Amino acid sequence: MNFRFATYILIILIFGCWITSCEVSDNGDLDGYWYMTRLDSVESGKTVDMHNRQLTWSFQVDLMQTFDGSHDHWDSIMMFRFDHTGNQLIISNPFIYNRLEGDEFLDSTQYWKLKHYGINDIPTCFKVEKLNRKKMRLSDHVVRLYFEKR
Repeated sequence: MNFRFATYILIILIFGCWITSCEVSDNGDLDGYWYMTRLDSVESGKTVDMHNRQLTWSFQVDLMQTFDGSHDHWDSIMMFRFDHTGNQLIISNPFIYNRLEGDEFLDSTQYWKLKHYGINDIPTCFKVEKLNRKKMRLSDHVVRLYFEKR
């Protein structure tokens, strides 16, 4: 076996291992770290500027994470399952992310904790009004949420 052939086989093996070890996401532009910039109330028409609130949503594979950067505490990180199909984003299965004491799954009596992030019910179905590499706009019957990637 010559050196060139052995190198070729090694590269194929490394590439094969790399491909099979990665979870592949087909979320497109949704994947990544989104900063909430504005929240509109659908019912009242009121607008809240969220630029200084440091609320973020991030998406990867089938997990969504919300984070409140104004708090440095474990209960400021929420995790969810999500399904993004077409112009719908369905969010479900919320839990408080806590590596030290164990994750705390939320039941319906605790859903009030999610309103802080613009999520008013579980499961909730947002209409994806706009989604590209830099901006996202979501709405349901209660709120319209605006996000930017930075």
